[in-house]
Amino acid sequence: MSIAKLFGFHLVWCLLDYSLELMSTPRFGSQTAASVVMSLLVVVAAFLAIRPRFSEGQLDLDNKHLLTPVEVQSLPDGVLPVVLGRDLGDTEREFKTQLLRLIMERSGVDFAFGLTAEDLSQDAAIDALASGQLVGGKNPHAITIGAYGAGRSLNARLRVIPIPITGGVLGLRVGWTHDKRLPRLASVDNLKELRALTLLQGSGWSELDIFDAAGLRTFETSGDNLFRLVDQQRVDLLLRGVAEIEGEQEVVNRFSDGVVLDPHVLVAYPFAGFFYVSPDNMELADAVTAGFEEIIRDGSYQQLLESQVYTSWLRDRLKLNQRQVIFIPNPEARGVLDVVDPQHWIVPWGLLADGTIQTGEQLCAIPGLAALCR
Repeated sequence: MSIAKLFGFHLVWCLLDYSLELMSTPRFGSQTAASVVMSLLVVVAAFLAIRPRFSEGQLDLDNKHLLTPVEVQSLPDGVLPVVLGRDLGDTEREFKTQLLRLIMERSGVDFAFGLTAEDLSQDAAIDALASGQLVGGKNPHAITIGAYGAGRSLNARLRVIPIPITGGVLGLRVGWTHDKRLPRLASVDNLKELRALTLLQGSGWSELDIFDAAGLRTFETSGDNLFRLVDQQRVDLLLRGVAEIEGEQEVVNRFSDGVVLDPHVLVAYPFAGFFYVSPDNMELADAVTAGFEEIIRDGSYQQLLESQVYTSWLRDRLKLNQRQVIFIPNPEARGVLDVVDPQHWIVPWGLLADGTIQTGEQLCAIPGLAALCR
């Protein structure tokens, strides 16, 4: 039972007990007792009204950005629930969150948008979506859509909207490390040297198969352990998409002064993050597709990408033109990324795969990435 429920039951019990005591006390008249009891019942009613906003200690996100299971079940007919699963550190400021909201605003359908009230691991979120349930059972948090790295197994379980969330920029990876590991990372210039490191990824992340196929040594753990293992120097590098690191900086700041961004290595592999929904949720899939295509046509997608991903914070810390690029193939891309419209790619995967591009300075010469380097 949740803390909120226990507190609610305890409060109601205390009020009932106190009411009986008041009514049996000679110095209180019946009207006075009734008035006091009525006031206390108002407090209980207020608590019950806000209780759905409580989660097990997860109160770090403004309530207005959440959409709880209770609220989903209360939506009127014809309003599409769009509940985006959030992982550790995700907030309403994340690019994927702002992108999805913009997509839905241009989709032409009535919708209610919010994040899940609690953090979910990717495995738990995918299981919930795959169940096809809207609320309850394997989907207690009422998640209806997630943003994940593309993969064959994932595409087999969920319905994919095959438009890259960041045009492939998510396939450009830099890493969190401990500052004491920086000298070692500064000498890593190729795939062979990268294989000597211990990398870290979250449980269920699709990158695990890619790294395994490339012969990389990768440790897998739950999302709430990632920065702890980096801080304890049990791993060398936690690789993350360049579009993700700014949103994680606040978590890193709260966690440890020793966890820093490696300034040297950039790992690149054909990769795309897609939005995924339940297999039978055709209504939401169609709405996301329509809205996404509309914002690409009118240029608002590119504007959002450059304002929210290519930020001054990222440019200052990424220092793309100073990085060594290490390309690794992605076996999962075959048959998965082929369905992407070539015009939706920003990253030149062909030039990376054949070795034409090997440095960040060369990437900065690509028109779609130039704004990331200025």
